[in-house]
Amino acid sequence: MESRSDGQAGRSRPGRRWRVALAVAAVSALAAVLVATTVSTGSVESASSTAGRDAGAHAAVISPTSAPVPSTTTTTPPPPVCDRRPALDAGTESVPAELQARVDAALAHPAWSGLDRSISVWVEGYGEVVAVEPDRALLPASNQKLFTALGAHLLLDPQGRFRTEVRQTDDRLVLVAGGDPTLRSAGPHSLSALAAQVRAAGVATAAAMVVDASHFEASTTARGWQDWQVPIYVGPMSALVVDDNRTRTDAAYLADPALGNATAFAARLGTAGVGVEPVVVHGEAQPTDPVVAALESPTFGELTRTMLVRSDNEVAESLLREIGAGSTDEGLARIAAALEPWCLHLAGAGGDGSGLSRANLRSAREWRRLLQVAAVQPWGPTFVGQLPVAGVSGTLSGRLRGPATHGSVRAKTGSIIGGSALSGYATTSDGRTAVFSVVVNGEPGVAQGSVTAIDRLVAAVVGL
Repeated sequence: MESRSDGQAGRSRPGRRWRVALAVAAVSALAAVLVATTVSTGSVESASSTAGRDAGAHAAVISPTSAPVPSTTTTTPPPPVCDRRPALDAGTESVPAELQARVDAALAHPAWSGLDRSISVWVEGYGEVVAVEPDRALLPASNQKLFTALGAHLLLDPQGRFRTEVRQTDDRLVLVAGGDPTLRSAGPHSLSALAAQVRAAGVATAAAMVVDASHFEASTTARGWQDWQVPIYVGPMSALVVDDNRTRTDAAYLADPALGNATAFAARLGTAGVGVEPVVVHGEAQPTDPVVAALESPTFGELTRTMLVRSDNEVAESLLREIGAGSTDEGLARIAAALEPWCLHLAGAGGDGSGLSRANLRSAREWRRLLQVAAVQPWGPTFVGQLPVAGVSGTLSGRLRGPATHGSVRAKTGSIIGGSALSGYATTSDGRTAVFSVVVNGEPGVAQGSVTAIDRLVAAVVGL
């Protein structure tokens, strides 16, 4: 899978600093284009549906010389069709021959050979300039995190946080897990820090230790995950995540990481000077039990950026479960429902929040349209600004570093065994906004080698 740590930004080339600002500022231009061609506040009627409705209205008029026709039934006209797709694909200008030639050359690169492709590229003014099997649903790899990010912006308070508490009830301590994917064993945001708070609150002993992990569902995996992926690419999921849940590989821990992490917390309590039985059991805290210690995660907005920049799998899965009131499948369903007013008629499927699931399937055209509409939401500039920058940050720090693309592309990478993807925004050499998605599946070695071809295509679109 993809790197999970931020790449260090290289020294910017002289005269290129303006490109990062231009890539974000271009969202305003995209907004102007889309608002001019679509209705931004509600359902959008297609011309054909409106014409049909008008025709029906004329047909209902009765001539003064006509005899009335008795009727015992009432006909209700069908609701207007809500479809934003044609306007999102359309252009108003001819595609320049130079751009078409660059794109054709990039698509003919031998690195595409033997691969399943779904490609859709839209350029402001020109419309969809590249469409290679654009409606073919393929594994999106970590581009699935874009779906999770859209859900976070639509359904979570950007200032909200995951909260981990220790509550005291009678002679017991209850570790209440709140889904925080950023907890560590040691350090300022850790089990050790939480244990120190308990001792500082005056607690010296406890007869029993309980862990309440009911904030999330008990399942440690998502639909479509393969056994070997855990814990190599993602830790077993739980409401209590410590060190990404990747430090232990024994069967007991993989089956119940919350119990294993709570047992580790009991040991940290002992080190902090709190005497407690080392045996931990599952249970639930009561709302009236006093809180003796608590830690809060970074905000959901900050975590969304971390997920996109670093391609963090644990953060993605925790955000999705938070959206779904603890359930992965409910999170996916809620995001899909929240996207319905965008009038995109989405056909893709999802299995998780990170992109590891083989149940994730979506076409490049759907990804591109989602990105177009996302950019014109009130939170659109924030969302665009959370994506990695070509040659500068995160999983794009080492890619697209040429003069045409360095700093002018913001996109989400995707890498899975047998698949690669790149979807995002770019500013062309003549200042136009481009929105693109490229999803590639195939034999593992061949699919991984497609990164060069993908980057060539993006560079061809940006041009010089």
